[in-house]
Amino acid sequence: MKLFLLGLKVQYFDWLELFKVLLRYSSQRLFLKAFLELKLRYLLDSPFQVSKRFLVKRKSNDVYLYGETPLTVLDEICKKAEIDSGDHVFELGAGSGFTSLWLAAFAGVKVTSIEQVPIFCRRLKRVSQRMNAVELNVVEGDYLEVDLSEASFVYLYASNLGDLTIRCLTLRMLALRPGSRVISVSYPLQEYCPVPGIFDLKQQFSVRFPWGEAEVFLQIRTSDVQKSCD
Repeated sequence: MKLFLLGLKVQYFDWLELFKVLLRYSSQRLFLKAFLELKLRYLLDSPFQVSKRFLVKRKSNDVYLYGETPLTVLDEICKKAEIDSGDHVFELGAGSGFTSLWLAAFAGVKVTSIEQVPIFCRRLKRVSQRMNAVELNVVEGDYLEVDLSEASFVYLYASNLGDLTIRCLTLRMLALRPGSRVISVSYPLQEYCPVPGIFDLKQQFSVRFPWGEAEVFLQIRTSDVQKSCD
């Protein structure tokens, strides 16, 4: 019964979010056209179903692990983090790509979208290729193996990662240039970084996702020490 009620709550949130997106961003025709085109590609095959098939094939212990950042929530996060047109945003685990699409087509920043599910990457690439006015690079692969040194801003929504994965990812982020910013959801990087003082926590605030409230952490890369995850 609890799962059923949670499902209804998430569906209600999703429909409400769609209405808000269409209303709030209707003036940006480039984004709205691309957003609707990407939505149509998931009309009969939802991102959750795509993710589940991939995880089943990979024999994952939990095939139901999938979530997206609502665009209105992402808008709130970006305003607090003061993202501007000069930033190069790396989204780690971009999923269906709606957030990367919003960052590139509406926020107007350069985006590198990193995702390991091939279908997600193919669909986002097809939509982004029609948008010559935006800088959106889709990288199919594991973000633990991708060079992050070109990023000025990293967005990490994956709130259910294991401690070892977070620690390894934190070490990878030591390649970021000093002054680069990192947003993580549900956990601060300082707790997982073996080198003290590398990440400075600048802000912590709460936002509401479909499944409930979560803490968001904005960190600044402060040192020029560089390490890699073996």
